[in-house]
Amino acid sequence: MHTDHITNENLMSTDFAGTEKARFLQSKTRSKRPKAVFLAPGIPAHNVWMTDVSAMDRRSVKAQLAGRGDYRVAWWELNCIIHRLLKPCASFEQVMYAFHARHHARTFARLKIINDFWCIFRTIKQHGLLAGLRCVIRQLQDPKEKQL
Repeated sequence: MHTDHITNENLMSTDFAGTEKARFLQSKTRSKRPKAVFLAPGIPAHNVWMTDVSAMDRRSVKAQLAGRGDYRVAWWELNCIIHRLLKPCASFEQVMYAFHARHHARTFARLKIINDFWCIFRTIKQHGLLAGLRCVIRQLQDPKEKQL
């Protein structure tokens, strides 16, 4: 029923919200075009709930088999084997702690080396080779052990 022809007889039976909702839905369906969204290249996101997305996760077995893995499991297993060889009666908690301590130490050392390299590179580029050599000597004489 149209709300513009309201009388005393049809006032109580008029569904104001229903007609407003119907008009709104009719106006929206005409003007809005659905946009294609993808989870990854070639995988549409219209039905995400039952889509197998494990191939996109670099930690998954499917990604490892497809050659897109990050080898976290292999890195963990290698560290476990080495730790078990060096300390055969260590608990799993000790192995895990040592793994993360070694991983963090390697990560911070790598970041420091990269930072030092770019510092030397910028110095050579801006001020010349002699200034770059001075920068290298300063880095070797004054090791900066900053805790992050």
